[in-house]
Amino acid sequence: MYIRVSEIPREGLDVAARRGKGWIPRLLEGMDPSPLRTCRLLSAGLVLALEGRDLFADGSFVAEGEGSCDRCAEPVKVTLEKEFHAVLVPGERGPAGSTNVELHEDDLEIGFYDGAGVEVNDIILEQVALALPVKVLCAEGCRGICPECGADLNRNECGCSGRPADGPFDALRNMRNPKTEKE
Repeated sequence: MYIRVSEIPREGLDVAARRGKGWIPRLLEGMDPSPLRTCRLLSAGLVLALEGRDLFADGSFVAEGEGSCDRCAEPVKVTLEKEFHAVLVPGERGPAGSTNVELHEDDLEIGFYDGAGVEVNDIILEQVALALPVKVLCAEGCRGICPECGADLNRNECGCSGRPADGPFDALRNMRNPKTEKE
């Protein structure tokens, strides 16, 4: 949903109140939610305010995703909730082709828009992408699966020796070095 800067009143624009909430469930269509299998937006709110030509975006969202635990492969439901604040400045104020620009901590909170308006979906998509977990776990203390027998160590102990299984390069230990044999 594209909103022109000229449509934003001085007191700000509540996007969901003005445009309705029908656009929210479809917002994440086509997004790659990796490492999750699925991700859907349950609710989102966004208020745009203009100060000079700088655009301030204050919002929040709740999303729900499904994936597999990275340690034991059990199905996991993940809830993502985030409040965010972003500052968008016109693109012409950005670094003009310079490759050696030193960024400061405050610069990391700044985004750019084309000067005429802003794509609201992109703001929320970016925030959802930033909230996606790097590692999906069913529980913080998940013990995973046994590398030897494949038993789920969260459910019960296995009778394996605890010695690491043979790796693909273990056969190289038994090979002889031809240089040392000649000496």
